[in-house]
Amino acid sequence: MPQVNGGPGIVAAMRPTPLLEFRQVTRRWRTGLLGTNTEILALSRASLTLHAGEVMAITGAGGAGKSTVLMLAAGSVRVSAGEIRWNGGGDHRPLRPQLIKARPWEYHFLTVRQAIAFHADVLALGDDPIPAPTRFLPLMHRVGLYGMSRVRLGALAPLDQLRVVVAQALLAQPRLLCCDEPFAYLGPADRRVAMSLLRSVAASGVGVMIAGRDGDACGGQGTADKVLRLVAGRVDGLARPRRNVLELAVPSPEDAMRRLLPQLPSVARRGRRLRVPLGAGTSPESVLALCRDVGVAVRASRVAEELVPR
Repeated sequence: MPQVNGGPGIVAAMRPTPLLEFRQVTRRWRTGLLGTNTEILALSRASLTLHAGEVMAITGAGGAGKSTVLMLAAGSVRVSAGEIRWNGGGDHRPLRPQLIKARPWEYHFLTVRQAIAFHADVLALGDDPIPAPTRFLPLMHRVGLYGMSRVRLGALAPLDQLRVVVAQALLAQPRLLCCDEPFAYLGPADRRVAMSLLRSVAASGVGVMIAGRDGDACGGQGTADKVLRLVAGRVDGLARPRRNVLELAVPSPEDAMRRLLPQLPSVARRGRRLRVPLGAGTSPESVLALCRDVGVAVRASRVAEELVPR
């Protein structure tokens, strides 16, 4: 393999430019009271970076500054101090950032196709030569709405309402998607499906930001690449995400590793115990069943948390 020789400048040039970068960003809001100049500090000297294809979870209590971060990232408001760079520049428009919530804002009597078509008109998209009834079918299929074009928004489940919002945002072909409390009306199972949808959007090279009060639901269990915690407008930490693992107590860790590794490459040893990351397709029941099949005796097991390896 050829070697590249050079100083720090060469190394820096090889690093990808962040899709979004906050540099000591501060934002203040006016209180809205007539005759006063009172301001509220919504965000104080926040710094973050987001690359194309990454998912960032932004967590914190109400009033922590989550929505402010999203509005700044989407270019909806300006900074009071500091600097924001979009793909290395100062203009957000080339990224076509989209800011979405959990539900579409259109009237509930509109059908799914009508809501998407109406949003296309709002975005001032040109008419497509494909007839109107079918022009949005590929997009609907992509987000999981295939066959639901005539269903009214008011009759949709919360998960499908979120699918509509995501489809509307994808009309703009954004490189940055900002989601404000997208899982607000979803149960645990639907949250996992919704996170998979947003991860599929990120896989196409889009930077995705997800803000919510529930850190685990927004990506704290390893489904996000970065987790930004806010406390009263200040960054409490750009923490590594965590994930659930199944911890196994076995008589002989060496023998258990030898038996499990061929079929379970993610298993790792931690002292006298084994740990298996849990996720899509890997449940505690399936891991224990595999242990029985390969002849590994499990004395005890429990679900625990660990930091996602770098």
